[in-house]
Amino acid sequence: MPHRHPVGPDLPGGLRPGGRIASWEGRAPDLVAVDVDGTLLAATSEPSPRVLTALRALVADGAAVGVATGRMPAAVAPLLAAAGLPGPHVVHNGAAVVAGDGAVLRSWTLTDAQVAALLDLGRGRDDLLVEVYAADAYRVGRRDPRSAQHTALLGVGPTGTIDVPGDLGAPAVKAVVLAFTPAAEADAVTRATALGLATGAASAPTVPGVRFVNVTHGDTDKGAGVSAAATALGVVPGAVAVLGDETNDLPALAAAGTAIAMGDAAPDVVAAAHLVAPTFADDGAAVALDALRGLRAAAQAEPGTW
Repeated sequence: MPHRHPVGPDLPGGLRPGGRIASWEGRAPDLVAVDVDGTLLAATSEPSPRVLTALRALVADGAAVGVATGRMPAAVAPLLAAAGLPGPHVVHNGAAVVAGDGAVLRSWTLTDAQVAALLDLGRGRDDLLVEVYAADAYRVGRRDPRSAQHTALLGVGPTGTIDVPGDLGAPAVKAVVLAFTPAAEADAVTRATALGLATGAASAPTVPGVRFVNVTHGDTDKGAGVSAAATALGVVPGAVAVLGDETNDLPALAAAGTAIAMGDAAPDVVAAAHLVAPTFADDGAAVALDALRGLRAAAQAEPGTW
């Protein structure tokens, strides 16, 4: 029978209780989904040596380890190669789930009418910019020098501008609204919600002063993507672990049997987590990943616990 993991000194090393600690059962994870920006990466394109070592060790231990990110596949390819992550990977803020070989396991798309309405949102205003994404390419509503930092973050530039949905040349899986003011962020969320779409806002350490509002099909977010990845592997929800730091990670944390927030995450993210890792600067992701590997080792030492 499942057992609840006691609160206190028996918590995994280096982690502290989060807001949902009372419901944590301490199950060993078979699938681990890790956020990218602010969790694995900040100012560099590769995690710290300590985080890379922890990722590789967890993979070597037999866990399915993938990312859960708002980025498109091409924008995480160097990271996946460096760490040797087998996936599945949740990309486009949950709008697509891809296998380690790049095969699409599940995807959700936007309608042309929804894309047109989002493009209209960005016309004639200077406080936000709309980007529209196909599976592995994107276009921008207009050229704006303030988007250069986003291009640098992704490591992939836009293929051009987009005036009407057909300019994309493929189904749209996601839009991103770069909001340059809090009012613009709120407006983007309101307008997208009125279209029946899901939103997930996030920030990136290297792009200060900009909030990225991910806009996807109304039935998906990072949580739906993580659940789809687990289903593809035949992994039950209790054996899923998620590590994140931002508002758009909340649905994924809710879908996990072990939800871990970074130590510098916002209070609502910490409240949604079972456990809390140290901060990014203190290699919190490595501490969390090592703790998850420890849970797997403990379960292997006590067969039949689950």
